Amino acid sequence: MSAAELQQATGGEWREGRTPARPLTGIGTDSRRFRDGDVFLALRGERFDGHVYARDLGHRACALIGDDRGARLWHDLPLPQLIVPDTLRALGDIAHAWRERLAETTWVAISGSVGKTSLRSMLACLLEGLGVRVAGTSGNLNNLIGVPLTLLEVPQDAEIALIECGISVPGEMERLSAIVSPDVAVLTAIAPAHGEGLGDVHGVAREKARLFSGLREDGWIAVGEGVRERLPESPRQPLLAPGDAEHVRFTLHGRRVTFALGDERTEHELELPARHWAANMALAMSIVRRWWVGRRASAPSLRDMVRALSGWQPLAGRMRILRRPAGPTVLDDAYNANPLSMQSALDTLRACEGHRVAILGDMAELGEKSRAWHAGLDVHGIQELVLIGPQMRALADRHARARWFPDADKAAGHLAGRNWPAHSVILVKGSRSTGLERLLPVILGGEDGHAV
Repeated sequence: MSAAELQQATGGEWREGRTPARPLTGIGTDSRRFRDGDVFLALRGERFDGHVYARDLGHRACALIGDDRGARLWHDLPLPQLIVPDTLRALGDIAHAWRERLAETTWVAISGSVGKTSLRSMLACLLEGLGVRVAGTSGNLNNLIGVPLTLLEVPQDAEIALIECGISVPGEMERLSAIVSPDVAVLTAIAPAHGEGLGDVHGVAREKARLFSGLREDGWIAVGEGVRERLPESPRQPLLAPGDAEHVRFTLHGRRVTFALGDERTEHELELPARHWAANMALAMSIVRRWWVGRRASAPSLRDMVRALSGWQPLAGRMRILRRPAGPTVLDDAYNANPLSMQSALDTLRACEGHRVAILGDMAELGEKSRAWHAGLDVHGIQELVLIGPQMRALADRHARARWFPDADKAAGHLAGRNWPAHSVILVKGSRSTGLERLLPVILGGEDGHAV
């Protein structure tokens, strides 16, 4: 972008009219991972002020972006300085301007209470397997900082950009949707999550549905199971949902899943008897088929799509399978948890063969109904139950055979050196705040195990 385009996108002013001498090729917000030659944009938070770090980048940045209060620290810095009313908003505005430039790219915004990262990774695997140039979210960059930074990394030749959008308080989704301005909006699921900020499931549905607010006029929506029924109102844009003629159907028997679309049928064997994996695969294939129409000579067959998806592996912390010789099989689902994802993980464990162990940590940010959500988890068919955290005490009180520990460190002492029964399958799941990932090497005997 040129200096003039950056100014127009943000509504800012170049201090003393001084602008960079060359086009701007990148925006950085973290001084620790700053790329030489980029523009440094100083973000402000409750516990930090990025403006104070600009001096350390004086010999590396080509320009600075800051607000009027913070830029008072820069009066003696020789770099061009763009002064904006709000740097977080400016970051989103710059990202949106870049998105508008990439008019040939299809922008897909993905949200939902559960499954958004798994669906995004499935879509990427599927599209790349079909020869499509894909860009999008990496890691957990899905908030008001991460989404703009993700957009700014999308290259000009990307055919499709998969942008994950996560929220925790009202108002965030509408802003994210305005930044991405998606051609396709996807909601995977609506369930109790972030109850402290979003309220009950109706509040979650209302805020998640605001993903549609920035949808292009000719855009369309895809939703997962049960979402259409929970939406606060019917969207005006075309909607693709399970049960529609264009949506891939599936049936699951053990680990064998059969996909069907029209007269096409094909089978695939999952690594786990995970119904939510099959449902996400069906949604991913449905989205790709719908997107493909009119863009290439002919849509991929169901068989071709399943073949492309056969290379998909879950990311760390999201039902990743870990094994070591002569040891237990561990289902690493420790990245996060809410009632729907927790119950789905328990249902998957229950469908596994062997000695089933559930190591469960607190589900955070559920609000006033937290105790009820924890106590109501269905754990029948699980041979061993290890519960961690003050909220999980509610479930422990209902199951005398459960072992309860106040935190992961205390649980580690119980699990260390454990000689697990033959064919043990161990689920490890909880919200990030419980730190259950620290238990993985303990369970695996000091080893990380290998993913399969």
